[in-house]
Amino acid sequence: MNEAEQIRVREDDSNSAEGKVLCGICRRQFSRYTCPGCNVSYCSLTCFRSEAHSQCSEAFYRKEIQTSIETKSSKIHEERDKMLELLKRLEEQTQEEDSSLLRDQDESDSDSNDLVSRFADVDISSASSDELLRLMTKEEIDKFFNVLRHPTSQLAQQLLSSEELQSVRQEPWWEASLGGPPSESIRYGSKPALMEVPLDLVKRQASSPSLIYNVCAVLVAYAFATRHLSVSPLSSAENDALDETEARRIISQAVPFLVARQSQVLYSTLSSAVTDVWSRFDPGIVGAESLSVLLHDLFIIARPRLVVTASSNNTSLGEHQSDTLLAALSDLSGLFAPRSISVPSHIQMKLRFYAAQVLSTPQLVLRALANELQNYARALKAEAGSVMGNPSLQGKNLGASQPKPASNPDITTSGRSFGLSIADSECLQ
Repeated sequence: MNEAEQIRVREDDSNSAEGKVLCGICRRQFSRYTCPGCNVSYCSLTCFRSEAHSQCSEAFYRKEIQTSIETKSSKIHEERDKMLELLKRLEEQTQEEDSSLLRDQDESDSDSNDLVSRFADVDISSASSDELLRLMTKEEIDKFFNVLRHPTSQLAQQLLSSEELQSVRQEPWWEASLGGPPSESIRYGSKPALMEVPLDLVKRQASSPSLIYNVCAVLVAYAFATRHLSVSPLSSAENDALDETEARRIISQAVPFLVARQSQVLYSTLSSAVTDVWSRFDPGIVGAESLSVLLHDLFIIARPRLVVTASSNNTSLGEHQSDTLLAALSDLSGLFAPRSISVPSHIQMKLRFYAAQVLSTPQLVLRALANELQNYARALKAEAGSVMGNPSLQGKNLGASQPKPASNPDITTSGRSFGLSIADSECLQ
């Protein structure tokens, strides 16, 4: 290294050392830090912790520990405050829910009291349906008719299973013949006494137009009146006069050709007969599911017995294979019997004519009719089930499918014989 270079190194060393302060504790290294307590310069943590500097380092660590403790204590307090705030909110929410339940209960009690006050001066047993409906709110009316349209709903089953209703409820008499296990809670009506049908009237029916679908139409109305009023049989002398009047009104409205003196209505198919009667029920009362129940009732009534008890008196109607069907027509005849005179009414004469039609119809045809009724009932029940099972259709009124009264191409008033399916079945006999 030449002289110039040596002079330059010395200048660089002097410049680099210029302004540097030696460590005030070890005095061997240049200081890099300054103690905040005593302002002494030191080079490393070792010097800061040395005994020569212990008066400051111990105080520093003591202060740090105290600060750390206070900080942790502060966090604990914050967490505790947050927990208390959450508990307070939960308590307020619980109080609000309790208050809401109390308000709902008060409103429910108020509604119940209001309902009681509205019906306080009304004799429900003698009041008409129109009078009762006028005392009900729109919500109550909608709820009531919704239960009628859906007899298998939970609310309907709860109402039907009430002890008060069970004590007066009477199941249709024809269900007693199904042979189910006896039950003390179920009461069935007694089977109606059979009316007399002249033998010569039965013989004349062999060549007359088939009225079997007209009989089905009458029995749809009959089954509905029986179930709607929970009265069985309809012609029982123990029945209330208002129930008898309402039963006659329902049947007269549903099958006007029965009460008309000069009606010549003749149904050619089961569907036309059922649809026409269905359309004449009060709107919204009978839905597809309810109609399927009525058709199943007709299946039970129209189905001939397979076994008939042997008897020396073969002309006894009570031992006829279609005695259930004859009993239903006899019940209707008793319902429309005049109370003041013993002369049969024109309605009774028509029903006797229908009974003669049944007696002249081959049993094979009646069995085919029963099967047709059963299939029709199953199809309607499946249709109602598909509507209730479809989320897009749930809550819709099944009664809305109830048809409106209209002219039907399968109904004639000319008196000519239709019913081709019956005629075809007769050929099989």
